Amino acid sequence: MSHRSAVFNRQLPDDLSELLRREGIFPDHAWMAVETDINLSGNYEPGWLIAEPDRILVVSQPTTAVPAPVRLLLSRESIKEIRTRQGVGGGFIDALVEGIYVEVIGYSNARADIFHKAAKKLKQWVEGQQPSIHPDDDRNPRKCLKCGMTLQFKGDMCRRCVDRGATFMRAVKMMRPYAGKAIFMMCLVVVNIAIGLVPQKLVQLLIDFVLAPEQAHNRIPESPRSWLLALVGALLGTYIFAAVIAMIIGRLASFVGTQITYDMREKVFNHLTKLGIDYYDRYNVGQLMSRVAGDTEQMKGFVHQMTFGFVAQLIQVATVGVMLFTISWKLAAFTLLPAPLVVLASVFFWKRIYPRYYRVWDANSKLHSALNTILSGIRVVKAFGQEDREQKRFGRSSGYVRDSFRGVEYTVSMFNPAMGFIFQLGGLIVWYVGGMMVLGDKNLSSDLHPYTLGRQLQFLGYLGMFYGPLNSLTQLTNWLTQFLTATQRTFEILDTTPQIVQVEKPHRLPAAASIKFENVSFGYNRHEPIVRNVSFEIKPGEHIGVVGKSGSGKTTLVNLIARFYDVDDGRVLINDHDVREIDVDDLRKNVGVVLQEPFLFRGTIFANVTYGQRDATAEEVLAAAKSANAHDFIMRHPLGYDTYIGERGAGLSGGERQRVSIARALLYDPTILVLDEATSSVDTESEKLIQDALKRVTAGRTTIAIAHRLSTLKNSDRIFVVDNGKIVENGSHEELMALEGLYYRLVKIQTELSREPSIDRLAVEKK
Repeated sequence: MSHRSAVFNRQLPDDLSELLRREGIFPDHAWMAVETDINLSGNYEPGWLIAEPDRILVVSQPTTAVPAPVRLLLSRESIKEIRTRQGVGGGFIDALVEGIYVEVIGYSNARADIFHKAAKKLKQWVEGQQPSIHPDDDRNPRKCLKCGMTLQFKGDMCRRCVDRGATFMRAVKMMRPYAGKAIFMMCLVVVNIAIGLVPQKLVQLLIDFVLAPEQAHNRIPESPRSWLLALVGALLGTYIFAAVIAMIIGRLASFVGTQITYDMREKVFNHLTKLGIDYYDRYNVGQLMSRVAGDTEQMKGFVHQMTFGFVAQLIQVATVGVMLFTISWKLAAFTLLPAPLVVLASVFFWKRIYPRYYRVWDANSKLHSALNTILSGIRVVKAFGQEDREQKRFGRSSGYVRDSFRGVEYTVSMFNPAMGFIFQLGGLIVWYVGGMMVLGDKNLSSDLHPYTLGRQLQFLGYLGMFYGPLNSLTQLTNWLTQFLTATQRTFEILDTTPQIVQVEKPHRLPAAASIKFENVSFGYNRHEPIVRNVSFEIKPGEHIGVVGKSGSGKTTLVNLIARFYDVDDGRVLINDHDVREIDVDDLRKNVGVVLQEPFLFRGTIFANVTYGQRDATAEEVLAAAKSANAHDFIMRHPLGYDTYIGERGAGLSGGERQRVSIARALLYDPTILVLDEATSSVDTESEKLIQDALKRVTAGRTTIAIAHRLSTLKNSDRIFVVDNGKIVENGSHEELMALEGLYYRLVKIQTELSREPSIDRLAVEKK
């Protein structure tokens, strides 16, 4: 132990340390000391788990009921095993002593991660190892390192500490491939804004040179109608030019916006396909759909804001501001009076509105999640008559969306009119002061040129062009919060590190494949292992059956072979190569899986059979379907292999779907075949057809078959009996029956159950 940990080398209170020293216990000599917050009775009480080289102790402050500080003391020799056990609101560390599990210490859910780590170190200590403790052990993956906020999942991005500026700049960088078009587009925006200044100048010329030249001390034109016609023509030309420029900008904005949205959606989806199964265990499909389909659309709005939104408005404000100061610097100064108040109000609005927009996103995400769940399970809903219940459930989710939107829009509806009123006050000042200047007020009319009626109307026109964008910019915070919230959620997916990564120089798999587990432990929650220190070896071409009670870890074993998950401890070897060092694509091509509930995609039967082998010939498809006993029922359909089936194989029976999935696996031609209870949900006749197909499919392949119907595994070379994450028995059917262990009891139970009358048996007996 070269470093100390603030969590696992906890300093005890001085008075308690002194009491322990009097009893010959020196906490400073312990290799681990962890503090808990509840006692074994579930009451809040500080306590400490102390591990010394040869024993563990649990101590707490003396009380009237328990005057001694030491509550429990166990020697290392007496402990055979350490485990964690989940309770309500917390859990316990238990020690196996003389065949009985003894509760060592309790902890709340807030400290669960700490005590799971402590239990793992204690397991190493019981096995005679010296566990290492490092400051890195203090890091809680469920806590933000910066602010300490609890995250929804381990490794999640902290939404409180996200760098919004970095998020915005990252969105800007998405435009890099289209920089040329974007620059040209922004040049046109500047040209369009400049054209927009021309009509007000024409108004000034019309007033001061045609309609009221005397007030401006100008000569009366000889042909006012010619002047008027020329000015109207110039105005028409300006409008036509502006319309053409706007059309070009619109087309460019549409092209760039839709392309960036396409790129973002492609990146997010492609990254999702690279993420491991563990990621999909954490997130609902509806939430992910909301991110991929909805949040990515915000990129299109970002381009719109650049061309017709806040970027264009900022340019217009700057350009028009220069024109206002050119006409009259005094009046221009009056127009800026509301600006400081608007800036302060916008900052205040931003701080209040941003957290509320996350609630809006969360509400929409949960609404999509609820809708996806309800519609996916609509058959169950109707079968149990729960339409009213699901309507209420959806109503609650929809109500959350309604209330979240109201919280935002009520604030926006107060803010925007208030800002508009402030701007109108600035306009009133210009009306009064400018009017006085036109009337010749000497205290105000000190500009180099006389302030004419035409200049006043020109100024008022530009003032509308100045205040209009400023008023829209006050709504920038509203759009920006929506954009950053959605973009942040999108980038969260892109920033998620795939758990299944490939080494730089992966190995290839040959035709024959042996499988070996070396001291493998794994849990979907790392601190609660499902598979515990499992070791076995399967020879090439061997047929292995796997049996055990539900939840014993059977499917988890095959998930590790296919590398849907990576082991926590130990190694999984194929042909003496760690699966983590094998090319992922090559591994998946050599490991075929037939699931208990086969998933068929919406489309033709032919497309589903060839899903893993798109370039298969018609002859190969027919051969695979015949081997899977699927060809006959396929040809009974009028369109044969071109028969269209619905989502999840709707239109086919359970046995037919299973045989299509077997044909799909057979066409894939894997070296290793995994059958995960492939016949558990079909009738006896379908089972017989599937079993006949499997005999042909498994010939010459390394096969692992999980089954609850033990009769289907009688002919296996060996059978693994799994219980509580361990292989407790291993041998042929005859050998395991002779042992009269767990496998023997399972067979006896199924034999008794099979003697009960069934529809299949009655049909046979009737014949």
